[in-house]
Amino acid sequence: MNDYTHDNGDRNLSGPHYAMEYNVAGEPALRVIANLNGWGIQVSSGEVDGVSYVEKFGYQTDVPNGDIATVWDGTGLYDYLTTVTTVTVTSDDSDDNPAGSGARQVEIQGLDQDHNVVLETVDLGGTSITTFIRVFRVRVCVSGGTNPNQGVISVTGGGKTLAIIDKLANNADGHGQTNMAIYTVPAGKTAYLTQWTVSSGKQNADTIAKLMVRDTYHPDDGAWNVKDIVEIQATSFNKEYRVPLQFTEKTDIEIRAFSNTGSSCTSTFNLILIDNPVEE
Repeated sequence: MNDYTHDNGDRNLSGPHYAMEYNVAGEPALRVIANLNGWGIQVSSGEVDGVSYVEKFGYQTDVPNGDIATVWDGTGLYDYLTTVTTVTVTSDDSDDNPAGSGARQVEIQGLDQDHNVVLETVDLGGTSITTFIRVFRVRVCVSGGTNPNQGVISVTGGGKTLAIIDKLANNADGHGQTNMAIYTVPAGKTAYLTQWTVSSGKQNADTIAKLMVRDTYHPDDGAWNVKDIVEIQATSFNKEYRVPLQFTEKTDIEIRAFSNTGSSCTSTFNLILIDNPVEE
């Protein structure tokens, strides 16, 4: 492994062997360093070998009255795939097509059957070549006009709706990307959750948000467990984890919201991903 150094002499700013340590089980553990901003910029720009970064954000316009919903573009709790499948991209507006004035192509980001990260660009109305076990982000990458999507775009597979690119009400601009506070840690990675933000937009309505995880190493795909919880009302909440929460590969992470009067909810969480040590 190369010995990374910089002109300022602070070798902790690059190279996973300086940015992290290993515990007695040989698992990666983040090291606290002084120049977090400088290191974060290098991680974001891909300059730190073996370390990457993901920000996931979601918006649930309709947290149902007396029920719980995942914070994503759809309704109710997100329904995960249990077997791999190809996915199909459709829109409820005919202008979203490979030669139209709306969305022409989307990029689908997710995991394959081995839980490795895969990306594929698919025409509107088309079906992927890749088979996915998880889809956690879709974005319009080619559009025929200034509006990224004219209609609501759905990505479906295995009899499930896996992602939605929504639009604002009253025929306003499309979002151009999914808003889903959902992520699955890829194979060969350990994730460290460093920040969680939640906001609610309705007065006189309590919104309870839960940070939920599922360890897929357990039988029957594991059980969901809450790792943090917050109650808000027409305000926002932000938590910086001074000691990041650690999640192993293949762990599902999502934000869920509950309201006893109906509300809306947005949420963002940030993860640092570190490559697991390679067994010799």
